[in-house]
Parts: sequence; structure tokens; C-alpha cells
Amino acid sequence: RTMMADAASRGDAKEVQQRESWDQLKKRINASGNRANIGNIKDIIVELFGANLVRGRGLLCRLLMRAQSQSTSFTAVYAALVAVINTKLPLIGELMVTRLVLQFCRAFKRDDKGLCISSVMFLAHLSNQRVAHEVLAFQIVSLLLETPTDDSVEVVVAFTREVGAFLGSIVPRVLNYVFDAFRSILHEDRLTHIVITRDLLVMHATLSTEKIMRDLKIDGDLERRYESRLRYDSYKR
Repeated sequence: RTMMADAASRGDAKEVQQRESWDQLKKRINASGNRANIGNIKDIIVELFGANLVRGRGLLCRLLMRAQSQSTSFTAVYAALVAVINTKLPLIGELMVTRLVLQFCRAFKRDDKGLCISSVMFLAHLSNQRVAHEVLAFQIVSLLLETPTDDSVEVVVAFTREVGAFLGSIVPRVLNYVFDAFRSILHEDRLTHIVITRDLLVMHATLSTEKIMRDLKIDGDLERRYESRLRYDSYKR
């Protein structure tokens, strides 16, 4: 009985010690994560690497997801933070993407547009940072545009604003698919969709125009050089 009592007391002591270390880890991660901004992100990363992130990876992901949903203007900062940590601890990046996808799916089923937008914005920035694969971006767009509604199109617009440049450089076919879908929606008699997608179509046309102007400038420079060369050759003759 004495041995059993001693073992029980030692077990209780270990349990208390583990709980205390867990509380300290939680406070450390929360204190560092809540102070993260564009000015001190380097210091925050160093502080987080000093903590036991393997044990506290769930705490970190939960903290960043909650903070991002409350302040989407800091999405790029949180995504950069995850991207740096992911270079050393890929399991944290994988866990973050998995939880965000699950959060997006639950919000999509509940028609929670606000949470859907914040989730896809975080996933978009993680795609920009190469933490999430571009195939995931295509799957999200395909799901939202399969049966387009006012809310789903608005979510796609928010998602495209954040990840459009990345998709255009890596998989332009996906971006073209998105804008083709927007164009088809514009031909339908849905005024809300027209208001939502018009600015994106203007942006897409502007980007295309800028590319054409750059090409014309290059062609014009080559043409002027060619004409100068012809004049020089005729003068020599």
C-alpha cells in the first residue's frame, strides 16, 4: 500500500508538472503570436522557435486562425510566419492547411460567408508562400463556382484578389477558368454578380492591356532599331 501511494503521488506530481509546463507553453505562444506584426515578425519567429512548437503546434495554429479571422488585414503577416516555421517544421504547415480547409468546409455548409472569406484569404496567402499547393486553390474555386450564388461568387472574388497573381504566374489556366466563369455569370440576369465581378474583369483587362502595351513597346523599339540599321546601311552604300 505504501508503494502504491508513493507511485500515485509521483504520478500526480508528474501530471501537475505536465499541466504547468503546458500552461507555460500556451502563455508563451499566445504572448508571441498576439504581438506579431510586419515590424517585429523576425523577433517573433525567433521567440517561437525557442518554444516547443512540436508539442504546441495545435496551440499555434488555433491562435493564428483566431487572430486572422478577427483581423484579416494581418493575413499576410500570419501566412509569412507560418511559411518560415514550415521550412523547419513542415508538420505545422500541413496542420494549418488541414485545419483551414476543415474550417472552410464547415463554414461553407453553414453558409457563414464571413468565415468562408477569412478562411480562403488565409489559404490564398499560404498558396502564395508555397505552403499550400496550387491544386487546392483550383479545388476551392471549382467548388464555389459549381453552383454560383451571390455569396459564393463574393468569396471567389475575395480569394482571387489574394491569389490571382500567383495563379497567373504558375497555372494561368486556372485564372483564365475563373475569369471565364465570371464572364458567363455576367451574361446572366443577376445584377449582384455583375456588381461583384465588374471590378475584377476591369482589373483583368487592365493587366492584359499593360502586357499588350509592353509588347508593343518592345516591338516598337525593335522596329526603330531595324529602321536605323536600314538607314545606316543605305548611307554606307
